[in-house]
Amino acid sequence: MILFSDEHYTQENCTDKYRIGVVLKAMDSEYCLSLKSGVEKAADELDVDVLVVNPLTEKDVRQQNILIEDTLNSNVDAIVIVPCDSYNTEEYMELAEEKNIPVFSMDTDIYGKDEIYVGSDNIEIGEIAGRYMDKLLNGKGLVAVLTGTLLQSPHVERLEGFKDYLECNTNINIVYEEEAYCSFFDSSQKTKEILDEYGNIDGIFCTNATMALGVIDRLEFLKPNKSVRIIGVDTQTDTIRKIIDDKISAMVSQDGYDIAYETMQTVVKYLNGEDIEGNLYIENELINKEKAEKYLITNK
Repeated sequence: MILFSDEHYTQENCTDKYRIGVVLKAMDSEYCLSLKSGVEKAADELDVDVLVVNPLTEKDVRQQNILIEDTLNSNVDAIVIVPCDSYNTEEYMELAEEKNIPVFSMDTDIYGKDEIYVGSDNIEIGEIAGRYMDKLLNGKGLVAVLTGTLLQSPHVERLEGFKDYLECNTNINIVYEEEAYCSFFDSSQKTKEILDEYGNIDGIFCTNATMALGVIDRLEFLKPNKSVRIIGVDTQTDTIRKIIDDKISAMVSQDGYDIAYETMQTVVKYLNGEDIEGNLYIENELINKEKAEKYLITNK
């Protein structure tokens, strides 16, 4: 039994099935929708009841925290959270502890808490992107970085991995670093700022797919007089098509469906008494033009 809502949920009668609460971010990208699909498919196959809720926007931390607390007060056996804020989690984590409800973070880690995280090794994602940018630019040049909100662990860690790789292994300089909040519009606007200030920019790293699309949109409009290498993150068909069309140099893979499915399996194993030790990481790899067709076929 699966109940979805953008802002609220309806409580059903109790059954003998496990009841799992899932609190997502906003459903405003192909990647976020793939998380929801993975939860739905796993819930059906594992025969569990699941409550799926999300705030209207990824920036609405307060609304998400209310949804988390409401979910914890709804007789759930476990809760899965994709936090909009990885840091300020004390109130709902304390409530979960009071109610003896196990907490799992999916895609985005909850910092400083003893929960089980299922998702990517985001420092490694940053390193993969840095390594390929190094190859594309022959170890030298100027690059910009656009991140999602730095309240969220994936963007913090992808930035860290990317910067550390470039600083330790290349003569590439990061000359611009700004939050674009995983927004197509914001990343498009920031791209204009980058080109206005650094007309000789060689590459731009975006810590998710939506921002990479925003960058491409503005580059196609402004038509700079040199090629700008773009690397992003997430396995999305729209960005993979841009790789095939030579608009994006590469994406680092991250399949939301797989993350969600693995998370739900992990929750059920835990509730069945199996030992779950440490965080669980999915595999990430570079998707360049040589691999893009394969990923496009896989994700149809």
